[in-house]
Amino acid sequence: MFNKPRRSKLSRALEEATDPDLKSLRAEVARRQERTAELELELFELRVSLAEFERELEIRVRPLERELQGLRAKLDQHRREAARRGQWGERATQEEIPDVVEQFRKAWTPKFPSDAAPAKAPPSEPKQGELRGLYRELAKRFHPDLTTDPAQKPWREEMMAKVNLAYESNDLAALRALRQQVERPAQELEVSRDQVLTDLHTEIRRLDQVIVGLQAEIGRLERSDVALLKLDAVKARLNGYDLLASMARDFGTQIAQTRSELAS
Repeated sequence: MFNKPRRSKLSRALEEATDPDLKSLRAEVARRQERTAELELELFELRVSLAEFERELEIRVRPLERELQGLRAKLDQHRREAARRGQWGERATQEEIPDVVEQFRKAWTPKFPSDAAPAKAPPSEPKQGELRGLYRELAKRFHPDLTTDPAQKPWREEMMAKVNLAYESNDLAALRALRQQVERPAQELEVSRDQVLTDLHTEIRRLDQVIVGLQAEIGRLERSDVALLKLDAVKARLNGYDLLASMARDFGTQIAQTRSELAS
């Protein structure tokens, strides 16, 4: 008995091109891939923006905040000791006092060094448009969430890391070079039409979950304390007011008052 000859890639492609169900589902998958790429870009830019604001906070405000916290911890300690002496005189035993300053230091260890390089100037509007367009295009090609093949994921993760680095650095040449990267071919298997339809439905459901997860993460970051403070700082700057400078002055005033109390 002769084996049934396998169809060529071209013949399969022609058949699928005229199949309305397959065309419709592939279009649905493409739309979700586009939306995923847009959300990935939004999330990436949000993280970069918050990281830059964190660096600015660390340089301008948080050293004063930590200093005030340390001085207040010392003042509280002196007050407790004075209260014990007032009750027990010199017989008061030294109470084990938690190291509040060290606890604060651990809780607020900056994610970025205080001598971090200042934020780079934003690119021109035409260049920014091309950067964003290339990022979306490359995210659709390389993002690990856009494949169901486990053998593809490590390679895609490596490629996507390069895309993220190039975009964060405003390196248009690097993104253009990545655009020329030959995609790693996926292993092709002969599958039936019904299996293709099932796979497409599964991929649509999977991408819907990815989209929901990205939207949730964006919402969580937008509601974070750092994001809300950044929003206030931006609004203040639009009105000609430097919110971080005002916070630094306020901390400076409180530091001076606390030092005066300690001295007395």
